[in-house]
Amino acid sequence: MASEDEIKRAFQSGDDDGDDTLSVTEAVQAVEKLTGRSLDSSTIESACASCGVSTSREMDFGEFVQVVRHLESNNEL
Repeated sequence: MASEDEIKRAFQSGDDDGDDTLSVTEAVQAVEKLTGRSLDSSTIESACASCGVSTSREMDFGEFVQVVRHLESNNEL
């Protein structure tokens, strides 16, 4: 299980445009930086849906933590 500091670093490294939010594409990159594993965007979108995070806008750090924790709990990371 990743620490919140590790998740924060991955979030920041995935935030390509520096707006303190992640698109699904940026979230895929951030998860890869966090875990070294590649996930496709549909896996991230599914996790977002399960967490109530809208993919019609970019997610903030708290939402990204929820998505990562969901993926961890479902053994997808």
